[in-house]
Amino acid sequence: MPACEGFQGVYERRVEWGDCDPAGIVYYPNYYRWFDNAGHRLLAAAGYTLERMRGRYGAVGFPLVHTGAAFRKPSRAGDLLRIESRVAAVTRKTIRVEHEVYLVGELVVEGEETRVFGVFDEDGVLRAKPLPDELRQALGFGGNRLRPDQAMTGEIRR
Repeated sequence: MPACEGFQGVYERRVEWGDCDPAGIVYYPNYYRWFDNAGHRLLAAAGYTLERMRGRYGAVGFPLVHTGAAFRKPSRAGDLLRIESRVAAVTRKTIRVEHEVYLVGELVVEGEETRVFGVFDEDGVLRAKPLPDELRQALGFGGNRLRPDQAMTGEIRR
């Protein structure tokens, strides 16, 4: 599991033949799909399913605004991947999730994504709105406040 105290979860995924490119290794966009799945599972485990966010807050969910990955070793059809995810940082409007993908205990991919709490405003424009305090608390960041030296990056450290 990535080293930190943020909310954490595990998602396992067997690589299918259709997940691979002609070279027989996982086609890289699939990792982003699996990060997306892992992130939504992580938020659901904290009690924040898409259904709850839509029903209680009128939110469309958690749109992605940034992502990245470092590919260390290839994965192939039949491999069972363990995706360990954690909430690494929470700001007023964003959640940063980090992912580590393991194959038989070996780190093969590292990824990260930043999501916002997306709500349509009265003009029908999708906007990032402040995260509900109860969500921040459920993710383990309820009492954190930005320090002046964090104002530029928006990063909260635990």
